[in-house]
Amino acid sequence: MSKFICFLFVVLLFQSVGAQQPQQPQQQNRRQQRTVTVEQIMQQLPEGVTFIPDIAYREGNEAWKLDLAMPTERGETPRPALVFIHGGGWRGGDKRREGFLRPTIGYAAKGYVCVTVNYRMLDEAPITACVEDVKNAVRWLRAHAEEYNIDPERIGASGNSAGAHLAVMLGVCPPSAGLEGDGPYQEYSSMVQAVVASATPTDFLSAMSDRQRNRSNAQAARPPRKNELRLESEEVRAKTSPVTYASADAPPILLVHAISDRTVGVYHSDNLVKALREAGAKNVSYILLGDDSGHGAFQRNIAFTEPAREAFFNRVLKPGE
Repeated sequence: MSKFICFLFVVLLFQSVGAQQPQQPQQQNRRQQRTVTVEQIMQQLPEGVTFIPDIAYREGNEAWKLDLAMPTERGETPRPALVFIHGGGWRGGDKRREGFLRPTIGYAAKGYVCVTVNYRMLDEAPITACVEDVKNAVRWLRAHAEEYNIDPERIGASGNSAGAHLAVMLGVCPPSAGLEGDGPYQEYSSMVQAVVASATPTDFLSAMSDRQRNRSNAQAARPPRKNELRLESEEVRAKTSPVTYASADAPPILLVHAISDRTVGVYHSDNLVKALREAGAKNVSYILLGDDSGHGAFQRNIAFTEPAREAFFNRVLKPGE
């Protein structure tokens, strides 16, 4: 990879068909949101893949669970690992949603040890807890690296929207930020070595979108609408913003965003890329989509974005293989 920030601008002129709509936060519990059961997963599991559901990466809360998929054959050398993080506005979503379960199993068939992770949501904890929980899950992975044949120096993370925010935080947010939480395995690092994130909120000191940015002062003063993110202080907004932690030490990152995104403004990814470049980060790729696929750009352009994600992780986490 060259020593400068690499921008990949892609304008897609076709109209996507059969796209998955962006996930909306729900007031249902996770179990009601799930679209696939463990029994169904086992019936459709590819040959050579082992699936282990509902592993507790910390005791005491139903949210602290992950599903793990890995090659059945252990292999002669430790394998790279991937952490998939669901979106849903920090208020909804589940690790069994298709967009996160499918790649968890698919990448396991390609030689990765993969987990799809649940975490506490804003109906029970602040947004800092979301970050703390996914960090705990990564520490759990490292603590169990020998058991699952994981190379602790080759762990990647991926997510969309709120999940993208958390994935990027795993890449750039250091222990000194005070977001490790009080969970176990504190002797292990919670940071990952590669990130692929789409439609990523990166700066909570900025408006989430142009719609919010253009809202009048009177509208801004009203009580928050259902599922609208409001953070309690400027300190928390800065502390949970990935752009705060832009540095030359950032791991390889691939960002995907559509110019037409009206839920998370494209300037969030623009600003993070700019901040990383100015800080001296050396391995950042940016896929900027010029079609009208909006907030669901990754899924709507899956025929393009998934191969790009796979190629990125293979290049960064499987060098020479």
